[in-house]
Amino acid sequence: MKNYEASFKRILAGLLVFCLMLIFVISSSCDADIEVDQTVEEIESATPIITGFSPSNVEILEDVLVEGEFLQFVDRATIGGIPTEIKSKISDTQILLRVDPAVVSGQIVLINDVSRQGAENLEFTATSNETVNVSYPVPSVTSVIPDEATANDLLIIEGANLGVVSSVTFGDVAGVISFQETGVIVVTVPNPGTLDPVAVNLNYNSNTGEIGQELSSSFLVNIPTPEPDNVPRIMTRDNMVTITGANINFTTSVTVDGIEATITTSPTDLTFMVPSGVSTGISEVIITDTEDRQTTFNIPYINGPYYEYYDFDTKALETVRDNKNDPSQVVLSLGEEASEQPRFTGMTEPFGSRYLHIDYPTATTSTLASIYGYDFSDAYGTEEMGEESAALVDPDGRFGGNPVLHFWMRINGANCRTKIYLGTSSAQRRESNGELLDTAGEWVLVAVRLNGFMDNAADFSRFHFRLTAGSSSDNIPRSADYDWIIVTDRVLTEFGAVDYSPASVTDETFWKDQG
Repeated sequence: MKNYEASFKRILAGLLVFCLMLIFVISSSCDADIEVDQTVEEIESATPIITGFSPSNVEILEDVLVEGEFLQFVDRATIGGIPTEIKSKISDTQILLRVDPAVVSGQIVLINDVSRQGAENLEFTATSNETVNVSYPVPSVTSVIPDEATANDLLIIEGANLGVVSSVTFGDVAGVISFQETGVIVVTVPNPGTLDPVAVNLNYNSNTGEIGQELSSSFLVNIPTPEPDNVPRIMTRDNMVTITGANINFTTSVTVDGIEATITTSPTDLTFMVPSGVSTGISEVIITDTEDRQTTFNIPYINGPYYEYYDFDTKALETVRDNKNDPSQVVLSLGEEASEQPRFTGMTEPFGSRYLHIDYPTATTSTLASIYGYDFSDAYGTEEMGEESAALVDPDGRFGGNPVLHFWMRINGANCRTKIYLGTSSAQRRESNGELLDTAGEWVLVAVRLNGFMDNAADFSRFHFRLTAGSSSDNIPRSADYDWIIVTDRVLTEFGAVDYSPASVTDETFWKDQG
């Protein structure tokens, strides 16, 4: 009998455990469904609740803090039936409203529009029990308004209740308000579009609409002439052109070789893209201002693919490697004499303001300095230059497999050598020869077609220059100058570039000693 009772108890206990587990599984499943339903249908589409707000008396353009529940899902708000700005959703229990100038006194309504979830015309709203009382203070000005100013000047207006001012107009044109509080407004004087005196009005909102308060009936705005002070030395296709200076925002149009460009201006910057139809060459750029005054520049333009490796107006001297690190053998510097800068053919202005100058006091052999077109180290070359170099002969790339190297060179003393490397071994180089050993102190814009410059040993991903003074029998001292190392897909004869490409890998007229 005892054994039967024990067996029965064990069976009963097992059934009890099974039932408890079944209940747990069912309960968990139901809770999961409830949680999913709650997240999608109740939380996301919850009706907002307003429990209070402050302050109850506000001026237009002031803020009202509303408190309640489910406020993080509010999409729109009105006061007195007029839409007003949601300035900040602080949390699910607080939201900050900015009282729009058109708002009238009335109740606050918060709206959660769930049409974005696929439902049509489905909104959940909450309405405050109390009313917001909106007032319209009248601004007053105590400072003296001058008789005239120059466009872009800052006009400071002092007084009371200036926080409700919606705009300050000069004739029909509103100035940009850069600072505003109840006691002061700072506004930038605009170009009113006329040289005649104009009225200056302080505009503010009332319960009957916007009102203008005249501050001056005959305010004279002087229109300054744009004064460009930094014009680019080269323009290239598909790259933005930027001209900087003073009063630039009074530019009304820019033409390039007679074709109008689309412009963007600020007080200090003018930007535009060279319009299609402009050919490679020295382009006439005409800037016209609001008074039809014109400023003309001649700027070289390359209508084709372009990549710049070195321009010593922007590159630091430290980006050139001094292989000797010994001033008794080589001295690197930047030439800054305006009369010594290279010039494009037909240009009276120098190309830039700096170039690389190399003095060879005593050294006669081996590489003295290196200019890298690849990511040689942290100081020499960049990763971008390396990527550009590796892709130079890609037939589907930027240059269509026809990269043409250009660089300014001036040799002062026979047999200064320029070595172009497409790789790092002596078998992957050619060095200057013939006319390129001495330019008699004159700048030459050298062009070299790189595809076919060497045989299959060429490694374009290691493109660089090595510069040397020559053999031990050469006269010392001497110097050499370099600038503007770039690649295009054609020889820039329009700028006076001379094609010094060899006729073949065995032609040593201008380049020799491959391998």
